[in-house]
Amino acid sequence: MFLARSAFWLSLVYAHMPLDGGEISRAVDDTRSAVIANAATAARAKCAENAASCRAILSAAAGAMLSPADGPIRPRADAPAKAARPSANSLSAADLAAPWRGRPPKPSG
Repeated sequence: MFLARSAFWLSLVYAHMPLDGGEISRAVDDTRSAVIANAATAARAKCAENAASCRAILSAAAGAMLSPADGPIRPRADAPAKAARPSANSLSAADLAAPWRGRPPKPSG
C-alpha cells in the first residue's frame, strides 16, 4: 500500500512540473522589466529638482543593469580606477608559521 501511495503522489508532483524553462524565463524577464520600469519612474519623480546629479545616477544605474547574456560587465573607460589598498603587513613571523599538526612529544623522565 505504501508503494501505491508513494507512486500516486510522485506522479502528481511530476505531472505539475514544468518540462521546459520557457514559462519560468518569461516570468523572470517580465519581472525584471517591471522592476526596471518602476525604478526608472521613481528616479524621474525624485530627481525633478536636481537634474544634473540625477542624470549621473541614472546613467550609472543603466550601465549596471546589463544582463549576463549581454556579455561580461566591464568598467567604463571614463570611470576612475580604484587604488589598491596597501597591506598593513601586521603579522609577525610567529603568526605566519604553520601550526604543528603532529603528535605531541612524549614527556621525558
